[in-house]
Formats: sequence, C-alpha cells, structure tokens
Amino acid sequence: MTVQRWLRVIVGSLALAAIVFFATAVVVREGEVALVTRFGRPQWAATDPGLHWKLPWPIDQTTTLDMRRRVYESGHTEMLTRDKRNIIARTFVVWRVGDPLVFHQAVGNREQAEAKLDGLLTNAAIGTLGSHDLSALVSTDPKDLQVDQIESELLAAAAPVALRSYGVTVEQVRLERVSLPDENVTAVFAQMRAERKQFAARYQAEGEREASRIRAEASLEAAQIRAKGAEEAARIRGESAAEIAKTYADAHKVDPELYRFTRSLEAIDKLVTGSTSLILRTDSEPFSLLQNQPAR
Repeated sequence: MTVQRWLRVIVGSLALAAIVFFATAVVVREGEVALVTRFGRPQWAATDPGLHWKLPWPIDQTTTLDMRRRVYESGHTEMLTRDKRNIIARTFVVWRVGDPLVFHQAVGNREQAEAKLDGLLTNAAIGTLGSHDLSALVSTDPKDLQVDQIESELLAAAAPVALRSYGVTVEQVRLERVSLPDENVTAVFAQMRAERKQFAARYQAEGEREASRIRAEASLEAAQIRAKGAEEAARIRGESAAEIAKTYADAHKVDPELYRFTRSLEAIDKLVTGSTSLILRTDSEPFSLLQNQPAR
C-alpha cells in the first residue's frame, strides 16, 4: 500500500471520527442544560457542565436551555382591594428554569415562559390584593403597611403552580409599583389628610397634657421656694429683732441717760419732718430735749 493511500485512509478515518464525535457529543457549559430528545420525545437532561454523549442525528437531538436567573416585569393590572378600592399594580419576578423536561414540553422558550408567568402573576395579584385593604399598601402609619406579607403571599401563590405546570422556579415576587386611577386619588388624599389630622390632634393633646404637668410641677416648686423664703425671712427678722433688743438692753445698762437721750432723738426724727406743724408741750417726752432743763 502506497504512502498516499495510507494518508487517505488516515485522513478519512479522522474525518469519520470527527463526524461521529460532533454527531454524538453534547457539550454543556456552565449555567446551561442540554435537553436530549429522541424522535421529538424528551429523554434526559445533561445538567452537569462538561462532555456528554447521545445517539447521532436524526435519532437524538439536543436543545440547550439557559438556566440563569431572569427578571420579568408584568404589565399594569387594575384590581380591587378588600375595601373596594381600585388600584393599578405592577410586579416583577425573578425566575429560572427549574425542571428542563417540563419547561420544554409546556413552554419551550423564554418568551412563552414569561407570557405564562404574566397571567399567573396577574391571577395571584388579584386574589392576594383582594384580601387586603388599601391601607396595607398605602398608609401614613407604618403599622398598617403589609407589603412584605403581601409579597410573600404572592410568591406562595405563584411558585408551586409555575414549577408544576411550566417547569419554572419562581424565586422572588416583588411589587414594583402601586398607583391609583384618577377617580380614586381624591379619596385617598382625603383619607391621608384625615389620618394626619388624627395624628396632629393626638400629638397636640399629648403636648397639652405634658405642658399642664410641667406647669403644675413648676407652680408646686415655686410655692415651696416662696414658703421656704418666707420662713427664712421670718427667722432672719426674728434674729434681727432679738439682736436689736439685746443691743438696746446692753446700751441701757451701760448709760441709761444716754440711752434715753438717743431714743428721744430717734422718736423726734420719726415724728417730725420738714413739713410738720405741731403744738405740744415741751415739758413732756420726748420734747423736753428742746428745753435747757430735763423733763420732770
């Protein structure tokens, strides 16, 4: 056998091996899954990244599905709350392919999956928001808001159906936007103003009660201070009067005549002023001081 013939055999063998390899090999990348169908019927799914094998075409065919998370925003849907208020809600969902076989049979591609999710989320939102009042979504009182609970209920209502019917795993459901029809805006603003007035009245009442308490405490403290001051003043006046009386007594003991003379001068000074006109006997105390001889 000549060299050229050997070369043709080798090249032919390599070409045949390459054809067989590409016809039977399944390469799975990270974040993907390869779904193998046999004559159109799903057989198995290659979920682990790497090289897998199948029968050649047209017996087996491979469909690659993206397993990464995706975000889908639903349309605006008008619905009623429990207290009969119209609202327009919009949600978004984080989803991925959960069951490749069911996904391939039920929807087949991303567009069909999101169309199914849109209807599923709409039904879940209508049922969930219909069991809550508007104040659970829009309120000036944080205690009334129940957005987290509503989102949990939306997830619980949508996730099992999506996985069972469409092979889609729903990981998160969030309320992206809640708005009101024009005819409801006035009523909602009136409700918000009423709630604000209630808060203002409550805070005003609490402020007045606190002010009354502070005024009462201040009045009591002032009365106590005044009483203590009056008591201290009376004590000081008593001590002063006692000291004065003692001083007078000591002065009288030292020189009675000088004491009498000084007291008489003080009495005249208190009784007689610059505009006083008196007609009194000069031989009576204390005017006897005006004479040269002492009073009898």
